Amino acid sequence: MKAALVGLGAIGTVIVADLAQNDFPLYVVCKHEETLDMIEKRGVKVTGISGEYIVKENITPVLTIEDLPKDLELVFIVTKLTDIQDAYDRIKPKLRKDYTLVTMTNGMYEEKLAEQIDGKNLLGCVVSFGATRNGPAEAIKTSLGEMVIGRKTGPKQEIDNKLLELLSKTVPTTYSDNITNEKFTKLLINVSVASFGVISGMTLGKMLERKYTRIAFLTVMTEGVAVGNAKGIQLQRLNNLNLQSLALTKKELHGFSLKHLYKQIILKFIGKKYKNLKSSSLQSIESGKRTEIDYLNGYLVEQGKKYKVSTPLNTYVQNEVHKFEAGKKKPSLKELEKLEQKTKEIWGI
Repeated sequence: MKAALVGLGAIGTVIVADLAQNDFPLYVVCKHEETLDMIEKRGVKVTGISGEYIVKENITPVLTIEDLPKDLELVFIVTKLTDIQDAYDRIKPKLRKDYTLVTMTNGMYEEKLAEQIDGKNLLGCVVSFGATRNGPAEAIKTSLGEMVIGRKTGPKQEIDNKLLELLSKTVPTTYSDNITNEKFTKLLINVSVASFGVISGMTLGKMLERKYTRIAFLTVMTEGVAVGNAKGIQLQRLNNLNLQSLALTKKELHGFSLKHLYKQIILKFIGKKYKNLKSSSLQSIESGKRTEIDYLNGYLVEQGKKYKVSTPLNTYVQNEVHKFEAGKKKPSLKELEKLEQKTKEIWGI
């Protein structure tokens, strides 16, 4: 099978190493000369929670998408959401007629790709393990997790079972008959982790040590749950977590509430489990690049307007992150405190 991966960030680096280590050969688009040279010289390196390993065999690095061979049968897209359309447009001439494109990105961009790609060619994937980039062709795997694959439209294809078997060799992987529900569920985690990391400059563990940051996390998630309900989304369990049950109510924030205590405990547990997770959007800010905010919190704001659902904290977060992108603000505890204050104002606490 002639396969390629586009998007050698933290998650892409781990996926390349794991696939190659399991004797699956693939072309890898490096984008930068430094990354290509490192793979040719040393290979792809992963450290962290799963140990340290370097993989060089089964990996063929190329500099650009245009350097890929023709007649690709399988392509993994692991780019930022800001780059996914450009990547697809450029790789189209390289695809054979019966290709499969696997989107391993955050957000809901499959909705737009489904307008351009036949259902039998498009496969969505939810990735729930964590990783941080640590230099060219190197990543730190910060947390364990799973993957879920599935098609937005159309029936299950023969290649799906092959991919399920292949990916299951790297991390626990399941197949979903409704990947839209799975992707939206993961989105409700991303809208907090990605944007709050930009605002605070902190790891997830440090942020979730703070009570009102935890309430802010639950607030953007609660707005997302309301949007999902309006869209007819059936939220799925993510790493055994029921996000629907974490939605806040005004009543529980005024006075003692066992339900709210439970939600605070869950957030503390998440903070400890993923304590070293660093927001990919924060890494984008540090590199002077655009974040995915308009495809994450911005998506909820857009859909909220469409379905007449109020999303005040997601709107605030989206507007604030734009200021960081423009260089008008820098991540800090002070900015996180402003977010906490906005959350208090929304709930009247």
